[in-house]
Amino acid sequence: MYQSTYYVDKTTDTFADVLLAYGVASLLERLTQANGSETTVRVQDAGSVYAITLEDPIEEGFEEIAWFCDLPFIHTSKKKPPDDWPGPVVDYDTERERRNEYFEARKQLSNEAKRPGVTVDEFPELAAVLALEPRPDWDILAQINQMGAISAYAKVLTAWYESRVCFPDLLRLLLALFATTPNDVDNALKRWGDLDSRYRITLTLQEKHKVKLKKGNSVTPVQVLNPAMGKGINRPKADGAHRLGNPDSFWPLEFFKFWGMRRAGVPRIVQPPKPTPGRPPKDRKTYVLRPRNITLDTHDRVYRAFNRAMLRSTAVKIDVLAALRYTDAFLDQWLAGQLADARWGEEPGDYVSGMATAFYKDMGSAVAVLNLAEIGLPRWMRVEDEVQGRAYRALLEEHRQVVDSLQERNADEYRLLQVYRDFLSGHDLDALFVFAAGYARLTMSRIDKGQWSPRFTTTNLEVLIMGHNDKLKPILDNPGFQNIAAAIRRSTVIPQYFKARGQRGPYDIRYGLGAELLRQAAYPDRFVQVLSAFLHDYNRETMQVYERHKGNPPVRRPQVTTDDIQQVVALVDEHGSQTVANLLVAFGYAREPREPDVEEQGEASET
Repeated sequence: MYQSTYYVDKTTDTFADVLLAYGVASLLERLTQANGSETTVRVQDAGSVYAITLEDPIEEGFEEIAWFCDLPFIHTSKKKPPDDWPGPVVDYDTERERRNEYFEARKQLSNEAKRPGVTVDEFPELAAVLALEPRPDWDILAQINQMGAISAYAKVLTAWYESRVCFPDLLRLLLALFATTPNDVDNALKRWGDLDSRYRITLTLQEKHKVKLKKGNSVTPVQVLNPAMGKGINRPKADGAHRLGNPDSFWPLEFFKFWGMRRAGVPRIVQPPKPTPGRPPKDRKTYVLRPRNITLDTHDRVYRAFNRAMLRSTAVKIDVLAALRYTDAFLDQWLAGQLADARWGEEPGDYVSGMATAFYKDMGSAVAVLNLAEIGLPRWMRVEDEVQGRAYRALLEEHRQVVDSLQERNADEYRLLQVYRDFLSGHDLDALFVFAAGYARLTMSRIDKGQWSPRFTTTNLEVLIMGHNDKLKPILDNPGFQNIAAAIRRSTVIPQYFKARGQRGPYDIRYGLGAELLRQAAYPDRFVQVLSAFLHDYNRETMQVYERHKGNPPVRRPQVTTDDIQQVVALVDEHGSQTVANLLVAFGYAREPREPDVEEQGEASET
């Protein structure tokens, strides 16, 4: 049991295993720190187990340390810490009141003072608001208390506290438990029974704290930590249904899961898509970061930044924003030189594979788990240098703005969010093309109504697509493809923009052009016919406007040449009409890159 690698079995294939792994890693980190070592602790996904490796091994005698507890006891009106509790304590009611005061104070700030990045020097009134800022772990504390897990939490902390009389023995038991795979829980239970008989811990818990461990060694696992567990029965024969009850779990395992939640869990309340009369439901989602190969130091730095950036949102949008914001937080810490083990040529997905999520539905008097899912991180941003890293952050911000503009109360936008989530988690270009087509229609509608509609830039779109399939590079680099995509742009979003601003341009707006191209995309001949008809009308209109204004039109646009058309037809023959059509629509409704302070008209004046 004195070694450099420990193992946590994947017994549920949910985030319960991840929480346990981070809890065990936290214990190993504390053992090394208490013995004067600053060794690196790494958590790796090793298939059927999570492997926790230490740069320097745990040595015999490391367990001979004073009792400690990094988890705060949550003091509520019904749950109080033991009288002589030496660990940290959080007064729940005080923290809740402070949080309420913080948000009330924020309401009094001007919109300028609420902007990201503002300082106290610019707005002195910010100082009083920042002094009330809630604890970073508030959402975890609130989830434990509000989802009925406070009793289980207090129970395992009290059991950990009373185990101080045999703390080195308990640590030896735990080191032995995770030293091998499969984890020998039965042997650990037997060894705990011996400790309990010798030190009478269970009896002390009952008499002193009114805390009872099931069978003297177990507690009921709560769904906050174990989303797949619930009351039920599983027997080889159809008998004993009267024995229906809760499952059991060795209490230190649940202690570690609570510890792991504080290291890797991000619970958030889900906002309803529409305002509801009375108290809105408190549906919740919990995100737990799934490690691929990451050190605790790197994980902690990114986790803290991600936890700060994760704001509440609606059910589907929050999934997408979680993946985008974590990736951005990772890149931000990386570029700031805070991640010692990050290396050029890698990407955030090499360290964290994604997030395991659970959706908890507020049923009024109870909470039910409605869905368990996985959210993947983008796997198309290998960072070769600092310049590329900053470009990826700009790309992520572009995607965040597009996603953030979609509202789940609208059925079409809700569907777009679902499609984008499928693209992000499944790394599926087809889903991206479906999203681009739907978002193109939405963009035209928004611009017509004078609404803000962020769009992807062509350069970032190319980076994204090339990251998924570099075989499409000949299409994207083709001059004919680029010119025809620009012609689509100059016939749709650009004139629509001018119309919305009351600046009617000389060119007609081609409504439904993207949809028509995609409708015929399955049939190469029909697609080429529709595209050719559009280009014929485009060139004809361009010349008519040129002649009408005697060679000096208010907005110039170049014609599409026969070479352009021939090149695109050749691309259709080589890559297929659906691929070319999807790319033309995606790039045709995107925008050309420009400086941030340049107005949209700049696109229309390009030749």
